[in-house]
Amino acid sequence: MLVQILSFIHNLTTMLFGIYISAFFLGVKQNRKNIAKLFLLFACEGIVYIISYLILDVTITDRLYAIIIHLPLILFLTLYYKYPFISSCISVFSAYLCCQLSNWIGLLALEITGRQWCYYTFRILTTCISFFLLCRFVCRTTETIFARDTREAYIIGFLPTVYYFFDYSFTKLSNLLYSDNKAVVEFMGFIFCISYFAFLFIYFREHEKKQKFKQYSELMKMQLLSIEKEIEQVKYSKQKLSILRHDMRHHLNIILTQLQNNNTEKAIAYIEEIGNNYDDTIIADYCKNEMINSVISIYHARFDDRKITFNCNVSIGETLPCPDTAICTILSNALENAMHALEEMDTEEKWASLTISEKKNHLLLQIENPIVQIPRFVDGVPTSDKKGHGIGVKSIIYYAEQLNAQCHFSLTDNTFILRIII
Repeated sequence: MLVQILSFIHNLTTMLFGIYISAFFLGVKQNRKNIAKLFLLFACEGIVYIISYLILDVTITDRLYAIIIHLPLILFLTLYYKYPFISSCISVFSAYLCCQLSNWIGLLALEITGRQWCYYTFRILTTCISFFLLCRFVCRTTETIFARDTREAYIIGFLPTVYYFFDYSFTKLSNLLYSDNKAVVEFMGFIFCISYFAFLFIYFREHEKKQKFKQYSELMKMQLLSIEKEIEQVKYSKQKLSILRHDMRHHLNIILTQLQNNNTEKAIAYIEEIGNNYDDTIIADYCKNEMINSVISIYHARFDDRKITFNCNVSIGETLPCPDTAICTILSNALENAMHALEEMDTEEKWASLTISEKKNHLLLQIENPIVQIPRFVDGVPTSDKKGHGIGVKSIIYYAEQLNAQCHFSLTDNTFILRIII
């Protein structure tokens, strides 16, 4: 009698556990209203289960458990709470897998004591403890995962789904798992091995996508910073030009006074000084492409401020064989890297050389500059362990790949060479 009572309580707790955990995994709020609705579903399913138990025998009812209990639960979560059908299935399968903990604890207690009532008692206790721990610590995490991205739900639901169909196929619908067939027993290990490999493949694929997205975000952030710097440079040039224009009348009066006093040398020196001030406001004409001119002019001024010799040899048309934005981003990052490398040198002879040429609808971009500290190359790409460094190289590689370009980093006689063919 005691065993029958405990068995009945065990069936009730297990069914309640599966219904509530399946709902809470998805993100159904743990309030009185939802608890009452889920309990009503439990009562309806319980009645159907009892009717099936009375009309049919126990074996058939157990085999129909998925149709009587799980399928209505999945449909209820999908149709009433409006969760995706796949997410509802995964949540139910995950709750089913969680029930196996109480099953193992109960079997362990039965093996030790040899008493059936101990089996059901430990299963009931384990189910209650598991329910509390899952609601307290796990459901919020699964709710976040199901709410964010369906692909992440696939990742966490892959193993529970495989186990669900395996367990029903070999224990509920048949007794193959408990037969003497070694192939059937080892099939469980085989299935989980395949599942694990599939899980790793899906997980690392998603991880790779996130890393690419993170890298792309960093590149976009760096590109925005570069654009902001260029805008500030243009604003500074316009402001300086406005001041010079405003003061031009005063400059002309000073020059006229010097010439009237026969101070020709002072007048010439003053004119040269004004010319030097105007240099920072002029966009030099390196080629017919305005954006390339702007980038080179900005960095030419920065190299001059740092006493770095900058040699340019640009021979391209107005229209490039690739988007202007991409090539300008590559050029900006390459010149920025060269400038930072030259700033670390203590020698006075600092120089950088830029060559851009176009031939047969192909574009060649080459930048050379001396370096003191030899970088470490990984797969032909220079790397840096310093915080904040190396993003420029990643940006160059990223945009080169977008353009299907050949990107080559090399080092010859302490001269770093970047060559890109688009």
